[in-house]
Amino acid sequence: MSKNELQFRTEDLTLEDVGKFFVETEFDRQTIDVLKSKKTVVLQGARGVGKSFLLKVAQKEMDEEFSSSKTLAVYVTFNKAGLLQTSDPERFKHWMLAKICNRIIREARKKGVLQNKSSVFATLSSGADDEAIASRLETLWTSLEDAWKNDSAPLETDSGIDPEMIKDAVEDLCDQSGVRRIALLIDEAAHVFIPEQQRQFFTVMRDLRSPYLSVKAAVYPGVTYFGDSFQMSHDAELINVNRNILDSGYLASMREIVIRQDSTLEKTINRNGAVFDALAFASSGNPRTLLKTVSAASPLNTSNAQRVMKEYYRDTIWSEHSALADRYVGHRAVIYWGIEFIQQEVIGTLRKGSRQAGDPDKRVFLWIHRDAPAAVKEALRLLCYSGILHEAGTWVVATRGLTGTRYMLNIGTRTAPDADPVSATNQLRGSISIKRFVEFGANHDAYESIAKLDVEKMDEVQQEYIKSQLDRSVDLLDLTAFARKKCKELGYDTVGKILAASETDLQKGKYVGPVRSRRVMNTATAAVMEYLSG
Repeated sequence: MSKNELQFRTEDLTLEDVGKFFVETEFDRQTIDVLKSKKTVVLQGARGVGKSFLLKVAQKEMDEEFSSSKTLAVYVTFNKAGLLQTSDPERFKHWMLAKICNRIIREARKKGVLQNKSSVFATLSSGADDEAIASRLETLWTSLEDAWKNDSAPLETDSGIDPEMIKDAVEDLCDQSGVRRIALLIDEAAHVFIPEQQRQFFTVMRDLRSPYLSVKAAVYPGVTYFGDSFQMSHDAELINVNRNILDSGYLASMREIVIRQDSTLEKTINRNGAVFDALAFASSGNPRTLLKTVSAASPLNTSNAQRVMKEYYRDTIWSEHSALADRYVGHRAVIYWGIEFIQQEVIGTLRKGSRQAGDPDKRVFLWIHRDAPAAVKEALRLLCYSGILHEAGTWVVATRGLTGTRYMLNIGTRTAPDADPVSATNQLRGSISIKRFVEFGANHDAYESIAKLDVEKMDEVQQEYIKSQLDRSVDLLDLTAFARKKCKELGYDTVGKILAASETDLQKGKYVGPVRSRRVMNTATAAVMEYLSG
């Protein structure tokens, strides 16, 4: 098999390919139905789990059902954003709005529901001539994409468009054409932007919501920053995209995903079933990872699979995660700590247990106390972005009735250190229980180096990023009235003052013990954590 025969990325597929390659599970069907509904949705998952694919399937089905449902699917991708380094926030805002409008106009024209001389055109273009609208919008966002290359060059960035205008235009379109609503499917919604631009995007996403327009956005865990104005519990439904490796039909569906792309592989896969199952299990439910490792292990056999698993799960996945430190400079210490924590503490503990005679350690889940330092939680979220961890439950009860978050360790990273990772992976199958996990309490020794956010040791760039947050009043933090009162009594009336103190300092308040002081410190830390990289 040629290594070019398997397609790893959805953007390389036509809608026809998407329909041909789609292997439906019950979770997939539920997710697609929600994407087709009126709900505002944030589709969250690590790279390669299938977020873009699900958006495309939803688009295809809405296109096919348009004559009866009258729901217009508009797919927008921000993957070629060129504004990552502009100092003018207005350029980004108008680039984004112009691109959304351009895609709506293109899709409405393709479906024949938007004719020339329509008032909708005038609304979207602030009165420009109808025939010039689409080209004007396209010229605008193309010019804005190029503008960062010469940031000092004068450029008219005001498109004359705002979210309210888009909502009015969409309502006009629906009234005039019989369209019931528009489903805006936004792919690569945030990770290509710096944090400040992500916050702008989610503000726009919230503002676009209307009876005639619903927004669905695909994002990554850990590197997506929603800002203060967007509240997930109120503004959208969050769907985490993860295939459950413990489902009875998991291996069959992963096998079908590969065979749908290349039917000639079926005989080879059947002949080397245990080898394929090891690769599928090691991928931990990530179709892109499976396709890559199967392709790299061609011709499929034990020795090739051993080689690929060692290369990918010992080296590649970790180097890709550490590369985040160059992109999110303010989070560099957190990223490097997360790598060391998983490799030394988590995998090290599991391997130590597995070497004990007669008592192999079959655990792949870990549990983190709800009051672990905020920086620890941030490090784990970033590991979820890279697919090294998957969140597998919140408010999970552990020893002594304590609660925390459960994560699943990527199976490939769990077994790759073994001399025979294929056999180690297959031995792990069937013995995993979600109820068994390695526990890390609120004050584990491994947290010491990352537990406190030391503002004074930050460089000037980082301090500039978080300056506005340090001056925020304690009244704006998500704390109980009692906690805010105690902070003020002690003189810690801003985020910056709390971070400059210690948990011991906070415990000088009456009835403030280790638990309350940790929660106050975590809340203050979380308030500035997402701003560390911009």
